[in-house]
Amino acid sequence: MEYKLYILVGKGESESYRLTPGKIYMVGRHSTNDIIVFDKNVSRNHCTIQVKEDNYFIMDLGSKNGTIVEGRELSPGIETEVKEGVPIVIGMTILGLGEDCGSCLKPFLDSAGFCAEVNEYGMFIKPLRVNAVKKNMEFIYNMNRFLMESKDHKDIFNRLLDGIFDLFKRIDRCVIITIDDQTGEFSNIMYRSRKPVDDPNKIYSRELVEKALMMNAPVMVKDSNIMEDGDEKVTESLQLMKIRSAMCVPINSIYSIKSVIYVDSVSRPKGFRKNDFALLQDISGRAALAMDNVSLKISHSLEDRVGVLRSLNNSNTRH
Repeated sequence: MEYKLYILVGKGESESYRLTPGKIYMVGRHSTNDIIVFDKNVSRNHCTIQVKEDNYFIMDLGSKNGTIVEGRELSPGIETEVKEGVPIVIGMTILGLGEDCGSCLKPFLDSAGFCAEVNEYGMFIKPLRVNAVKKNMEFIYNMNRFLMESKDHKDIFNRLLDGIFDLFKRIDRCVIITIDDQTGEFSNIMYRSRKPVDDPNKIYSRELVEKALMMNAPVMVKDSNIMEDGDEKVTESLQLMKIRSAMCVPINSIYSIKSVIYVDSVSRPKGFRKNDFALLQDISGRAALAMDNVSLKISHSLEDRVGVLRSLNNSNTRH
């Protein structure tokens, strides 16, 4: 079995290091480290990594920006076990441990928005500040935990609305819409808004939502003042509603009602970036899993109740 550390996001992306069990590896920006990370937000001597008895352990060395594992900042000087495939954030760099980490964890990070963007000149843009990377990772893990603890769909939607509204600072409104399977009508609308709302039916672009549902794919309009081919109807709708940028992502649960997440920025053109778009898609996927989890729990509960009633009926019949 090989023990490896991968650089998943940041300078040196896709590089890997083989780790020898028992050896303590120093990780940091300084050239004397065993694993050098070229990131100005990483401390000169940032952390240590060691393999002991087939397990990975990491210890923060009092670094300036901290070491984040599963959305939590590690306490300096305390060795902590880290499972394979769990993202480790140091500065603006994301590391991963384990032989399959590169093939399994990297696609998740890309889908969650932790990937470099390229500008019109072909130059890489740093996607996120250090604090933003930490906050997004913390949000993903906390949101996943909260969603899986939800008792019903309404609870899931409320947690989503609160979390999304807190995460995306550029948004003015976040709306979750459920669709009736039989009629196709929008049967329920839940929302958060920075300003008071008179009519919930008028705080989202129906055309954008319908396009996302028709395509069964996420849709983003960066600037409604710029007409793009194939989006005339959507763009005109946003212009009439004086919405500059918006995103809409379907929640594709297997066992549950059809739903979408819609967010917009009323006054800001290009209010959302590719990273925001990818992150919202990741959130919708987690919401779908949580909804299916709730549906299965309800189904099993009903089956148990039916089983009890049948048992009672059989018992009464025998007597």
